[in-house]
Amino acid sequence: MKYLEKLKPLWKPARALLPWAVLGIILFVAFYIRIQGVPNIPEGQFTGNDPYLHYWQAQIVSEQGKLPARDMRRWLPLGRDYGQSLNAYAYGVAYTHKALTTVIPNVSLYQVALFSPAVCFVFGLVVLCLFLYRTFGWLFSSVVGIFLATLPGTIERSAASFSDRDSWCLMLGIFAVITYLASGQTQSSRRRLLLTLASGFSVFLGGLSWEGFGVFVSVILVMELWRFLTSEKEEGLGLYAVWVCAFVPTLYLASPAYRSGEGFTTHHRCQFRENKCVFLLRKML
Repeated sequence: MKYLEKLKPLWKPARALLPWAVLGIILFVAFYIRIQGVPNIPEGQFTGNDPYLHYWQAQIVSEQGKLPARDMRRWLPLGRDYGQSLNAYAYGVAYTHKALTTVIPNVSLYQVALFSPAVCFVFGLVVLCLFLYRTFGWLFSSVVGIFLATLPGTIERSAASFSDRDSWCLMLGIFAVITYLASGQTQSSRRRLLLTLASGFSVFLGGLSWEGFGVFVSVILVMELWRFLTSEKEEGLGLYAVWVCAFVPTLYLASPAYRSGEGFTTHHRCQFRENKCVFLLRKML
């Protein structure tokens, strides 16, 4: 009994460290599950099709600073208009590699592309678990973290070398939703503005990465609609307007795909006209 009484003063610090220890274990398990097959992958290879495309685009960005206007390796003879595709993930991989080389000179672009799906998933899981821990407690946060870390569907789409931009878009979606929710929970007007801008910037990056990123935006829209219908006071409309202005005009200006989505149809139309002219010419001859 005396021995237990001596341990009582240590219980409070240990209890405070317990949630962080559990979170660390969950993140370690999630990352280890997703990289355990890497030693069996030959150097320079991936286990999916799309990763090769994004890795090739990242090489171009790393060498030239940006992608060219057209991809002349596809849809010949006109090529594919890069302005009609959303390639923020390739830019993210390329510039992440450049940033890491300042700290780890020996890291290669291939290694960054290889491990980026698992790393992006873990970053998104960290933000989600921290928000749930602050809102609902460490037990609920741990259960959700364990569920997402071991869910077969998430493992398949975020495993190193297989997934392409899925984990990247999931991470940006979690950033967008969580920062927006956190802005509504803080009392400081300055922090609310910063969190709102961070959410809008995450939506901006997600909009430049995936055509279906509106799935995450719809979560915020539904929440705001519910708040508007159930609340008697119209609060937060100014921050909502700031959030919308953070990505709607910027996406319109940054990507031609949001100004006119005619790249694919224009190509097919030109190809159809070219094939038709060739057919008529052969028929005349």
